[in-house]
Amino acid sequence: MRNHRFLRLLPLLLLLMLPLLPQRAQAQSKPAYQYMQMTTIESIVAGGLGRSRVLFTPEFKGTKEAQMENLFSLTGININNVKANEETILRYLSEVTAEGWELFQVTPLTQTLQNTGTTGQGIFLTRYTFRKAK
Repeated sequence: MRNHRFLRLLPLLLLLMLPLLPQRAQAQSKPAYQYMQMTTIESIVAGGLGRSRVLFTPEFKGTKEAQMENLFSLTGININNVKANEETILRYLSEVTAEGWELFQVTPLTQTLQNTGTTGQGIFLTRYTFRKAK
């Protein structure tokens, strides 16, 4: 008698468990991604003595590092250099996404030198993380 009850409930139990099966299969088939990072370093050093760069890890289209303009000149902030850097960053973002990379995360960072007696030294650093399905 106990077996008979179990056999009657078995189809109902299977129907209740059926929706769980596709989710489990889908969770196991997540695509693997490859990642790339583009880092922009913009120097804040008075007199235009800083070094501003775009770095790629791993390299992108043969580029590991590209030069950008310094944000400051001898007379202070150089708006033309700020604009040129914005254009460089947007150009690289366009190129990377055109190659099928998805912008996944952006992390802004700043660093200023302390105990130097001046506040005019430091960097703006932004990390752009991209991913692409393998």
